[in-house]
Amino acid sequence: MSEDTSTPTADAEAPADADAAESQELGDGGKKAIQAEREARKTAERTAAEALAKLKSFEDANLSELERSKKAAEESAAELAALRTENIRNRVALAKGVPADLIEFLTGSTEDEVAAKADVLMARIGSSGTPKPDPSQGAKGTTPKKSTGAMFEDFFNESLTT
Repeated sequence: MSEDTSTPTADAEAPADADAAESQELGDGGKKAIQAEREARKTAERTAAEALAKLKSFEDANLSELERSKKAAEESAAELAALRTENIRNRVALAKGVPADLIEFLTGSTEDEVAAKADVLMARIGSSGTPKPDPSQGAKGTTPKKSTGAMFEDFFNESLTT
């Protein structure tokens, strides 16, 4: 049983140094070759996506009429459920006064669940997170504060007399 004396940071830095050295050694021809490989990869990915789309269309064509109708009904039911949930969230948000950018945080499957989440969210928004000032603490002056005009008048009068 021997101990591993290599450090993970040294191993992690080695590939970065190798990439930097390799990019300096490549020159214009190497950079063009890398760019060509990247473009070829993008083209291959695009072609693969098109092939998957064609495969799906062939599979859909092979389904029987009943299977297509069943699949369409399932998709419609899922869309209806999503729209109902969104409608509940929007209705509760409007009633509770939730800002539009925070509606996404309202979760739940029933109106009661969403309303409970809205109440919690609005309670958190309403509290500023800082305590209210305690008027019994701090300095208590016995002289009432003067207005800015009165302070200017005192300063002006003192400047004239001195």
